[in-house]
Amino acid sequence: MQDVYASNLDRYEPDELGDTVMSFGIQCYENLKTRALRRFRHDDLEAADSHWNVEGLHVGTPGNVLTFNFAGARFVTMKVPFSEGRSPNWDRSGDWDQDSQVRSQLANENSDALQYQTHAAGASPLFPHPGSPGDVRSFMLLWAGESDAALTAGWLGVPILGDTPFIAHKQLWRDTEPDTRATQKSTPDRGPSFDERPAARPAVALKKQRRDGQA
Repeated sequence: MQDVYASNLDRYEPDELGDTVMSFGIQCYENLKTRALRRFRHDDLEAADSHWNVEGLHVGTPGNVLTFNFAGARFVTMKVPFSEGRSPNWDRSGDWDQDSQVRSQLANENSDALQYQTHAAGASPLFPHPGSPGDVRSFMLLWAGESDAALTAGWLGVPILGDTPFIAHKQLWRDTEPDTRATQKSTPDRGPSFDERPAARPAVALKKQRRDGQA
């Protein structure tokens, strides 16, 4: 994740090129999705030592959302809003219907499994929890980054219906310093980039003019 984030942050130019936080987030997500699929499929565009060899793991993009399936559980990825940096607002509105259909489905599945919906942040329910614990098999992998440094963080969250969007979350990683290797090329060396290659010289031959009286 830090590799993808660092590369895009390095080329992020809102003043010169008109980049926006939306275009930045989309670019990061598209890169992450593409490279995850390559590593899962052992694509030659990814270095061999970065290929994933996890038995039972499946990586796909249903609804154009990067999704991991493993051991009967589903893990869907989500970018934390850029304005929140690496400190997500876990108490924000839980209206999953305004989000993607895939993420809304996850929240519905967990509410059905737990027979529960969250209440507003800081509020206490009037009555004891009416539901019963069930098996949660739908999770969300959230990732975030700083706006001025190549530092990322990630969490595993349990989305659910209600006033707040998550019933539980746990941090998976939090970078402590920029990785100097992040901006290095991680794909196999295929020579210089296109703009670094010598320009080809066109082969041009002048056509002889026809003289008067010649066929």
